[in-house]
Order: sequence, then C-alpha cells, then structure tokens
Amino acid sequence: MEIQVEQQIKDAAVEVFQKAGLTEEEAVALFYKRTAATGKLTFPVEEERKDENRKVKRRRMNERFAEWDAF
Repeated sequence: MEIQVEQQIKDAAVEVFQKAGLTEEEAVALFYKRTAATGKLTFPVEEERKDENRKVKRRRMNERFAEWDAF
C-alpha cells in the first residue's frame, strides 16, 4: 500500500505510534481491524472534510486569480 501524507503530519503520527509501542504498519493494521470490527470509522470525519473542501476551494480561487493576473 502506498499513501501520500504531508511529512509534518506523518512525523507527528509516528511519534504517537512510537509512544504507544507501535510501528506505522501495526498502527495502520490496527486502524483497519477496528474499522472492520465496528463497521464504521472510530472518529468523526465530517468537520475535517469541510476544512479540506475549504482549502481546495481557496486554492482553486487563488489559481484563478493568478491566471487573471497573467493577462
């Protein structure tokens, strides 16, 4: 499996995993097992999704403005 995660987020997560005595692989496997066992995510995602959508919209808007400035 290959995933892309910002380095700063990855480093912070690895630190948490290490404090719990887990490797990255073990932490991901644990997440999958818990998700499969409960049939749902173990944390809310709606607010994070809204934040990410705002970031994407803002980035697109800035790209459009940059294009307009080029004229």
